Amino acid sequence: ETDHPEVQSHLCVWGQTLPFVAACSPQIAPHRRKLLSPTLHFREGKERVRKELRAFGRSLGLPKREVDRAVEAAYEAQEQFRKKLLSAGEEALRTLRERDELGIVLVGRPYNTNDRGVNMDLPGKLRKYYGVDVIPMDMLPLWGVDVRDVNDNMFWNYGRKILQAAKVVAQYPNLHIIYISNFKCGPDSYVKHFVKEASGGKPFLSLQLDEHSNDAGVLTRCEAYLDSKGFLRWWARRKVA
Repeated sequence: ETDHPEVQSHLCVWGQTLPFVAACSPQIAPHRRKLLSPTLHFREGKERVRKELRAFGRSLGLPKREVDRAVEAAYEAQEQFRKKLLSAGEEALRTLRERDELGIVLVGRPYNTNDRGVNMDLPGKLRKYYGVDVIPMDMLPLWGVDVRDVNDNMFWNYGRKILQAAKVVAQYPNLHIIYISNFKCGPDSYVKHFVKEASGGKPFLSLQLDEHSNDAGVLTRCEAYLDSKGFLRWWARRKVA
């Protein structure tokens, strides 16, 4: 889905190949027929998705009525989930503002920012060891934020969301950015160059993770960044109080 239909919107080419790569796995290959990977065009709207799933459902012997009911339920569940995310984000921003405290916005692709295994539970550790309030970018009001003044052809879907999050951060003097990426991510390698401009010139911490990463090195970099932005001194004053 996109809030700027006039701009091309693409997902990671590696991600698009995952069903085909998985189907060639020795463990999955014998069960390849059970691997379902329909092609859906969410940016074309719910009716397009409904038609595509109806066609896919026929291959599974599912009646059109059942597919339609599932589509409606899925869209409703997703909408309610989004509302809960935005509500939690709004509450977090309000709390930080009322307490005059600093906060970190975690930006990146959802499989990096939201998977505790991939990111080594970095948000939890920032909270546990340093008392930092961490807000995932999914909880910010990104819809409709225009980034064309920063990049007028950001055709990577999550690249646009990342820049939108950075522009929201620019509106809050108490918010700073940690950008989580992974090794060999082509889009991130250049999206990162636009983040500082989008955030109003705020320096941000970029962390590139892979399966060989360990939290000691990552936390050392986080600690240095947090100290440079005044988080640790703020936390020390809070503990004394």
